[in-house]
Order: sequence, then C-alpha cells, then structure tokens
Amino acid sequence: MDAIDEKILEELKENSRISFKAISERVGKTEATVRRRVNKLKEDGIIKSFTIEYMINSKPQTRATVKIEPDFKEMKNIMKELKSIDEITDIWRLSGNCGLFIKVEIPTIEQFNPLIEEKISVIKGVKIMETCFITDIIK
Repeated sequence: MDAIDEKILEELKENSRISFKAISERVGKTEATVRRRVNKLKEDGIIKSFTIEYMINSKPQTRATVKIEPDFKEMKNIMKELKSIDEITDIWRLSGNCGLFIKVEIPTIEQFNPLIEEKISVIKGVKIMETCFITDIIK
C-alpha cells in the first residue's frame, strides 16, 4: 500500500459511493488505475465492505427558528452570508416589516449560542429579534 492507495481510501471513507472517475480526479490518476487499485485493496482484504453507518434512535438534532430584522440596504450581503452558513437549512423573506425567518439545525443545544454569536449576529445589518426552539414536528 502506498500514498495513492491511502488517498483512495480517504476518498472512499468520506463517501463510499463516490465514482472511480471522481476519485481519479482527486488523486491525479486515471480511472482505470483507481479501479485496479480498489480491486486490489479488496483482494488484499484492506477493503472488506462498503457499509452504511446509521444509528437507530440517534439523538435528533436541535432545531430552532430565528426571526431577523434586516437592514434592507444590506439585504444582498445578508442573504449571501446566511446562505453560506451550513447550519441554516431554510431562509424565508417575509412580506411587510416581518423581515427574515430562518431555520437552523445543530447537533446540540450547546452549539446554538456560538452559532448566533459567531456566525449570524456578526453579519452587517442583522438584528436578531426572536429565537424559538422547535420541540416537536407535527407535519
């Protein structure tokens, strides 16, 4: 096993469904070389299976909604910045003076304040009006 095999294994660890073509582009080898090396890794017992890790009854993510009063002069930048935050799953622009409404999903409640303080409220023109934790999803 060499450095190329290790790179291939890293790619497969990240996404076991990744195509040989995509791996080849990332490791700088031909698709045929990647295919041959993966087959050899399987033959040698280094790759035993391609599996799915899924935990039944895993702790659900913490979800919350945040109402934002935007400075409308900064709206383009605000939208661009909000879209770039991975924890934000939905953004709604509401009519009238309602502003913006976003939904966030984070692994734990302890990550909520850092998300607000370090990523959302630092955006120029954002004023957070209200946050609500989602306790149950009915529909």
